[in-house]
Amino acid sequence: MTVKDLLEKIKSQLKAQKATIANDMIDGRMSDHESYCKNVGIAEGLTQATEIIDETLTKLDKEDE
Repeated sequence: MTVKDLLEKIKSQLKAQKATIANDMIDGRMSDHESYCKNVGIAEGLTQATEIIDETLTKLDKEDE
């Protein structure tokens, strides 16, 4: 497994976790406003992590050229 493959797997897992949080919100599984705020923050962190992985993959692609 290459570094790129590993990063793609991590990215996929991050997106799956974010989708789970979104579905929980849609289904009304947030018990209170504090839980909602916490999950919004987690989802934002997952988005930022995905963006960092995308930037890293872009840099790796440029290095391979």
